[in-house]
Amino acid sequence: MEIISIVIITIIGIITSIILKGYKPEFSFFIILILSFFFFGWIISIFRELWSKLEFLTAFYEENKFFYNILFKITGITYLCEFTSGICKDAGYGAIAAQVEITGRILVLLASVPVLLAVISMIYEYRI
Repeated sequence: MEIISIVIITIIGIITSIILKGYKPEFSFFIILILSFFFFGWIISIFRELWSKLEFLTAFYEENKFFYNILFKITGITYLCEFTSGICKDAGYGAIAAQVEITGRILVLLASVPVLLAVISMIYEYRI
């Protein structure tokens, strides 16, 4: 039932931001920024819980721990870049937001290279 509290907080934050936008636009932006950091913290707590559950699984399959680490790294990069890009867009800096998104894509590609190498290695082993 966490989602209900998330929805309520979001609706209250958005309505407050809309009301303040008419009077003080800078306060409206700060409300959205605070709301964004709230979601950031919530996502981090979800990642911690998921990580502990996956660590339990990796106790049985130690070789998969490498892939779980890469999966979390890629997910973290994606989320952080999307979060930063959204804040930049809200502040009116669309060009910076686009650069953050491109940088995130390149970092995801870089982080996924070990997986690609492992797949190629497996294909090569089966071929011989």
